Amino acid sequence: MIQVNKFIEDLKPSSTLAINQKVQELRHNGNSVFHFGFGQSPFPIHNSITTALTEHVKDNSYLPTIGLEPLRKQISVFLKRHQGIESNKDYIFIGPGSKELLYQTIMILDGVFLIPKGSWVSYLPQIKSKNGQYHILETSIKDEFKLSPEELDAFCNRDRNSQKTLILNSPNNPTGAVYKEEELEDLAVICRKHNVIVMSDEIYSQVNFNTEFSPSISKYYPEKTIVFGGLSKVFSAGGYRLGFMALPKDLWCLKSMYRSLFSETFSAVAAPIQHASIAAYEYDLSLKNHITNCSSVLKLIAEFVYNQLVSSGLECTAPQGAFYMMIGFNSFQNKFKNIGITTSDDLSEYLLNNYGVALLPGTDFYFQKHELFFRLAFVDFDGESVINSYANFDGTDEEFVITNCSSIYRGVAQIIQCVKDL
Repeated sequence: MIQVNKFIEDLKPSSTLAINQKVQELRHNGNSVFHFGFGQSPFPIHNSITTALTEHVKDNSYLPTIGLEPLRKQISVFLKRHQGIESNKDYIFIGPGSKELLYQTIMILDGVFLIPKGSWVSYLPQIKSKNGQYHILETSIKDEFKLSPEELDAFCNRDRNSQKTLILNSPNNPTGAVYKEEELEDLAVICRKHNVIVMSDEIYSQVNFNTEFSPSISKYYPEKTIVFGGLSKVFSAGGYRLGFMALPKDLWCLKSMYRSLFSETFSAVAAPIQHASIAAYEYDLSLKNHITNCSSVLKLIAEFVYNQLVSSGLECTAPQGAFYMMIGFNSFQNKFKNIGITTSDDLSEYLLNNYGVALLPGTDFYFQKHELFFRLAFVDFDGESVINSYANFDGTDEEFVITNCSSIYRGVAQIIQCVKDL
């Protein structure tokens, strides 16, 4: 028999990628599926970025392991101007997506990793791949599944000996929640009290429905907050595979470890992509306006979906950013039980098979299986045509969704129909 790492052997494929592949196969075979399972930005990449990529397409150089210096410098400027974060360009590192940089950080740090219930699917599998210690912190829908300082403090008081690393994501995938300034300030007090390292995943920062960018805990806890970002969500360039991380001053001592690990794994991000990214982080007015318009479209769709589902008796988080909300069928739990459905996995399969609705169950986001929560991603539309229509549309939000996002409109109707059929 082939001997393998048993911790990696136990991993399953990413649920977000798996459901996307399943939906594509069903559609290819002629099935009608309303795809709420995958969170890729549907909008076109701005031409300032694609033009820069074209100009550097022949660059086949191996760039510095931690990234091109002009890019790191530009990200430092961007973070200060457009996220209110102070950073040193010499401690900003470039990698093939923020997902990889999160993983590299998990590989480097020891101790226990803290994940709030209602967090991105890949945090825990990455930790498990190295047999790392972890704890899921309880959250509640009444707080939009945001972590409370009391919950964090209680765990830290129970475990006083381990190094602790909190993974915090705002705007949040899967809930769409955005932490307020005062909430981050309160969490920072607890983090400082217990010397907690924070991995702040801010990949959706500018995808905010009310302000230009989302608050960062690094404003209140700069000494031990690592900030992660990248091109995939804000700039709609997931396939470019470029992310960054900004290391705080108290962790500058880890630079050589990161450099070594990068050099022994991915070496460097592709040169043309790094050059194109400089244009992204220059963030000229045209690009900024494009992203603002994209966020406005997402806000309109989010509010429509939220209002429709809440009026039908479903529990929903009220998204303030990103592409998602959590929806809950718990008030219909007894009716589902009568037809043999008791877990979110059961209900996920039932919705897909009987109503053509693809949702990711809450178990993928650290909920218990009996909690009938699901992530709904509201991005199954043609982003280019939608953004063009938005500029000239003067009808109601419902008319806009019907006209431009028919899969979302009909998919929401199917979810409501499922409840009515009980």
